[in-house]
Amino acid sequence: MKKGQVHVSETMLVMFVVVVIILLGVVVYFKFAIERNKSLPDELSERQATIMLAKAVNLEEFACSNEDCMDTAKFLSFKKVLLKDYGRYQKIFGRKKITLSIIYPEPEDSVKDVECDVSRYIPVEYPENCGKWILYDFNPENELGAKVSTVVSLYFPEVDEYKVGRLEIEHYGSIQRY
Repeated sequence: MKKGQVHVSETMLVMFVVVVIILLGVVVYFKFAIERNKSLPDELSERQATIMLAKAVNLEEFACSNEDCMDTAKFLSFKKVLLKDYGRYQKIFGRKKITLSIIYPEPEDSVKDVECDVSRYIPVEYPENCGKWILYDFNPENELGAKVSTVVSLYFPEVDEYKVGRLEIEHYGSIQRY
């Protein structure tokens, strides 16, 4: 009788230890799974920005007619259209900032960070009087973002000249769209 009780007690103790180990394993697994899923929106946002980077080069609003380049004359027209139909472009681009800058030949330091706009477009010095375009910017929470970029060919039809530029998309947080 005593041997049977000892075996039952040992079996119960072993079962209790096994159940505790299994429960600890499940808790640790789910803790790591939850932590991994917290970074998923940022990962998806970066993937979306990378895909958009590839698409932006070929958007009708920016692309050259017959060549693989971006037409700088279209940028100012796009800014006007953007103001009229901002909601449409919010749905397309989401929470991002799309910037283009000239990287070769390198602009002078005094104009490197000067945005090209209508007032810079008219003078004779264009395109030597500015160094970047902010094509789209929507960051309602004013948060820090991650950047993806690529090198593109920029065409200046006013002077029939090509330059090398950097197309940069800064994306903010999750993949939510407004």
